[in-house]
Amino acid sequence: MDIQNHYYGHSAALARHAGLNSIRHIDGLVQHGWTVASPSLVHFADFARLPRTARRFVWSHSARGWDPSADPFETVPIGAPFLYLSALASTDVPHQRKSTVVFPTHDTRIVRLDNDESAFAREIAEREGSAIICLHPEDLDRPEKRHVWTRFGHTVVSAGSRRDPLFLGRILALVRSAPRVVSNLLSTAVIYAAAEGTETAIYGPEVSVGTLSTGVARRTRELWPEFHEETGTGVRRQIALAELGRKYLLAPEDLRETLRWNRRSVGPFIQYWAGAPLRKAGAVLGLVRRPDGAQDAGSSAAPSVFLRHPLSHLPAKLPPLPLQADLLPEPLTPSSLSTDPAEF
Repeated sequence: MDIQNHYYGHSAALARHAGLNSIRHIDGLVQHGWTVASPSLVHFADFARLPRTARRFVWSHSARGWDPSADPFETVPIGAPFLYLSALASTDVPHQRKSTVVFPTHDTRIVRLDNDESAFAREIAEREGSAIICLHPEDLDRPEKRHVWTRFGHTVVSAGSRRDPLFLGRILALVRSAPRVVSNLLSTAVIYAAAEGTETAIYGPEVSVGTLSTGVARRTRELWPEFHEETGTGVRRQIALAELGRKYLLAPEDLRETLRWNRRSVGPFIQYWAGAPLRKAGAVLGLVRRPDGAQDAGSSAAPSVFLRHPLSHLPAKLPPLPLQADLLPEPLTPSSLSTDPAEF
């Protein structure tokens, strides 16, 4: 229905598990990252109304950050695409890394962070030595962002663009092969690492996220203290698996039924190319009302901000489904990126 369904290789992982030979449109919205509040109010805030048959698909109804029974919208838990991909690649062992892997909290073109990256880069060097820094694609096209890390002796890598179907596989390869994963804010990548049984740590200068300020960091410390204290990897793994919805994972035939991939319909196709882009444009311009309580860190951004990178908000042809041999691809280096990150 919307481009966010195909962010970070999620629809590719779902299609592979479902036994499809191509990525398909989805009749609804799929949660595309771990959240500290309801996905309805974070990822789906531009869609207070959905087409009649469309549904909101979330990872878990066992997450600590929100109560599905109190949510303003009905949601359907299906488990995180990461868990499906992890199971598909359960026998694959990536090249084991000796360096700590770091996932710094990232800016977006709409939301800017207020944090001291240089201080964090220095602290990483002091505590971890030379580390592997996986930058989000929206930071890769800013040389000053890369320089912050390289000048302290770290190696910068990337999982690819947001719409790269191999993105999730590269993240899985990194967190599965790392001796330790670090971030300055509890985030999706840290939850993924914990689910794989990898040691994790959260430290560094406090992060302020757009209009949400330091509330996100404070909420993560309050609700998930185990990730901020000395806690064993076993405890964190169980929490992460609950957050990712392991108990809600579906068999291939059930996933096809739930996502309505067992029938052909032009509705999701039309919504992807026309309905969803128009609705989001209306939300940006203030013509379509967002739901009460929407957790939008970029709510104060002017409509012109969304037009600076117009291609990043528009639909495009769905990517090809990765081959079985490409479930755990190696991360990219900035020089090896085949596509300008600014286009995504």
